Amino acid sequence: MKKRSITATPSEIIVEQLAALGVQYVFNNSGSREALFFDALHVNPNVHGILGLHEGSVAAMAGGYTQGNLDPAVMVVHLGAGLAQCLGQLINVWSGSLPVVVLTFAGDTGSYGDRVGLDLTHDVGPTSIAKPFTKASWTVIEPDGLPQAIERALRVAKTPPVGPVHLAVYDRLLGNDMVTTDIIEGEIQSVRAGYPADEDVEAVIRALSDAQRPLFYVGDGIWKSGAEARVVALAEQYGCPIAGTWTEMRRTPQSHRLHCGRIAEAIAEVSPDLIVCIGARHNGRGKPQDFNVLSGAQRLIGIGPDVENFTNLPGLDLAILADEFRTLECLERASPQVSFAERLARAEMHATSLHAKRKAAAKRVAQEAGQVRPYVLVDAIDRGLERLGGGLMMVEQYAVPIDSRGDAYGAGRNAYIRAAGGSEGYGIGGTIGLKLAVPHKPVVGLVGDGSMYYADSGLWTAAHHQIPVLFVIPNNRSYGIVATNFERAGGVMKETGEYPGVVLDGIDPVKIAEGFGVEGMQVDEESDLDDAIARGLDVVEGEERPFLLDVKLPLGLPEGGRAATPFHLTEIRSKASAA
Repeated sequence: MKKRSITATPSEIIVEQLAALGVQYVFNNSGSREALFFDALHVNPNVHGILGLHEGSVAAMAGGYTQGNLDPAVMVVHLGAGLAQCLGQLINVWSGSLPVVVLTFAGDTGSYGDRVGLDLTHDVGPTSIAKPFTKASWTVIEPDGLPQAIERALRVAKTPPVGPVHLAVYDRLLGNDMVTTDIIEGEIQSVRAGYPADEDVEAVIRALSDAQRPLFYVGDGIWKSGAEARVVALAEQYGCPIAGTWTEMRRTPQSHRLHCGRIAEAIAEVSPDLIVCIGARHNGRGKPQDFNVLSGAQRLIGIGPDVENFTNLPGLDLAILADEFRTLECLERASPQVSFAERLARAEMHATSLHAKRKAAAKRVAQEAGQVRPYVLVDAIDRGLERLGGGLMMVEQYAVPIDSRGDAYGAGRNAYIRAAGGSEGYGIGGTIGLKLAVPHKPVVGLVGDGSMYYADSGLWTAAHHQIPVLFVIPNNRSYGIVATNFERAGGVMKETGEYPGVVLDGIDPVKIAEGFGVEGMQVDEESDLDDAIARGLDVVEGEERPFLLDVKLPLGLPEGGRAATPFHLTEIRSKASAA
């Protein structure tokens, strides 16, 4: 480990240490007590501050950045209040197990006055409220320990199972006192879990060879370990369909000819006798039915670097605690050259059949003037990115069926990345962070109107820092997924067809975008869609500035549903006046 001595203020040491470890960006929301830290950040040419107007956007940008290449991200939020503000998106970062380091500063609430501005009180520690959403946390007291603390935080965040880490620094370190310490140089090295045992490799090969209807159930561990190509190659060799989950952020290419979509649909179609779970964390809804989807298989094998890969796999026959990439590498090397051509053809048939069913379901939405059908939108974006040689799409919405995209199944160069977690408001910031991670690829943010309104100030960040992304807002003027669940509940709303609290009318995304400095346009006819997407991508790629398309979809209420009349304060005032 290479070190060099430095004499500087603690703020300068923090920034210099981040730069020495290869950190390029600090996602932040400014705070007055951290003035000298931001001064040091401003003058260091190797680290750039990316300003968000709300701490939730800051966390989403940091999370989106890690989803590009799994490089760790660093974010700074203002004291205890800023930490509390970011938790709505930090839960997404934690849910997605993304390597984000959260840096906060804290006042001394014990030595003198016990209430200090926006700090947490003396009853709790400075890392306490974020503990449920981090894999580790530390508090730094001594300034000469800052380099070691920062290097450790980044290294732990990047070590499997990767995840967010919180580093709290007491703000007495934000002064002008000079400190001599050692800067640790060199980028954080990637760490992998180990290799599988030979007997486990042989057991998987025997199971795959003996099975009649094997299925690969893959999760985010595939892309995090860089194993996308290997899992596809092994699936092709053994004739295994591939399935994932809704929450999975970046699975194997959805356009691959063996990709069957979501695990429940795939199991219903394939009826597998063997399920091999690779880098997946099976989740549920806290219901007795959580494990039913896996119960029909005769054998269940789990592969992954963390106990969470096996936690929700009851009746597991074989658990292999090892790196996904290394395990697939061993399986590929040890597998005999045996043809499973018949199984491969059957797997392709299943994948094609499932895609056709999803496409047919998407096409059931009737075409109407003045609005765009959801599947037409996703196909148009897909074509637009393909014309540029392929790109990435950050997806935070439920109205547009991404897994039904395209008609020529088995082709395509676009990657679809689902927003981490499920707490609304990630998509705008996540798209910005993703573009910073992959600056030379076209990036589209497909962000639902409801999600946009949670975090629309992120549009200002895109304009302010000239981050060229295309935001596409599939505007169904509602919280469509919530309305659907209101109907499923079977109460008064379903009986009357009136749905309160879900229709988002009277809001203009284009005007909002323009107010933040982002040009936009509305699209409400399918015949205009290709030209509008081409225009947006031309602005983004040619003029290198952000652009927004507001695409009008059918109203996102259940069939025959309508908005309930909301409460109006004027009614009470009128009654009071009449009395």
